[in-house]
Amino acid sequence: MSLIDRYIQEVGRHLPRKNRADIKTELLSSVVDTLEDRFGTEPSESEVEDFLKEFGQPREVAAAYFPEGQYLIGPSLYPLFRMIAWIVVAAVLGAQLLAWGVAVFIAGESFSILELLGSMLTSIPVSLGWLVLTFIILQRFEVKPDLDDEPWDPQSLPQVNEEEDIKRGELIFGLVFGILILALVFFFPQWIGFVTAPGGKFYPNPVIIQYLGWVKASLVAGIGLNIYLLWQGRRSPVSRLVKIAENLFSIFVLALLVQGHNTWLAARGAGGFFDTLESISSITGGIWELVGMHAFRMAFGVALIVTVIETLVMLYRIVRGKVQARTITVLPPASA
Repeated sequence: MSLIDRYIQEVGRHLPRKNRADIKTELLSSVVDTLEDRFGTEPSESEVEDFLKEFGQPREVAAAYFPEGQYLIGPSLYPLFRMIAWIVVAAVLGAQLLAWGVAVFIAGESFSILELLGSMLTSIPVSLGWLVLTFIILQRFEVKPDLDDEPWDPQSLPQVNEEEDIKRGELIFGLVFGILILALVFFFPQWIGFVTAPGGKFYPNPVIIQYLGWVKASLVAGIGLNIYLLWQGRRSPVSRLVKIAENLFSIFVLALLVQGHNTWLAARGAGGFFDTLESISSITGGIWELVGMHAFRMAFGVALIVTVIETLVMLYRIVRGKVQARTITVLPPASA
């Protein structure tokens, strides 16, 4: 076997199987033609050797024909991998925190911060390892997800606006918190409530149980929006409108919860929060349940006010942006 044949054979070892034969044929023709143009029809062994050194190492030549084959996770899959990796991290953290909270505050078990951190440091790499293995297999079989149905148009590029950029840290925190609460309401609704102290008496919250379906829908909507923003990497007019719609739905659910707590407290003759605290000495039983329900009502009320303010600010920014754009459009061009 000639030196050229050995060279082509070695390049083929690093090529994808389905295109190997065609690429080897093309490469052989290119090498032979170039050698003939440079050294004639019968180049010497040393001339062939010098030419092949100049042509490049077999592995490098194969990489030029198949750049995707040099990646465990190639450029076409990496954005999807990155988004799912953040979701996996958020889900694992949420599950670990949920398990820790149940063990400590419900079961009254003792805990160690080092054990909690050790569990997280063990479970996160394992979960990411399985994810990486999955994407390596997808890369090996050249799976390329078509995430954009329409052809890319340069005119669709967003305007440069730092206000539109998202803060990934906030999104990751939102995902962890949302997944944590969602797992609680889906799998452990009987544990929705509060305890007076770790291992103390548990008081369920009947109001949240009553509106559990609305709470689940609101949490799913918030998690879905965070995942979408994490994938996009920036806010857009459409995502802002979706966020406003999600906020309006959250306002509706929070209003239900606040009103539900008002009704529950009123049925038990409970006044305001401070009135309840002042009457502790005269109430023989259930004082901690009343205090806890007052605290829940206060927390939902604060969340309601914050969400309303956030929604109004977003609406104001959208309206202001449209007014400014219309003003710029109708301004006459400056005279020369």
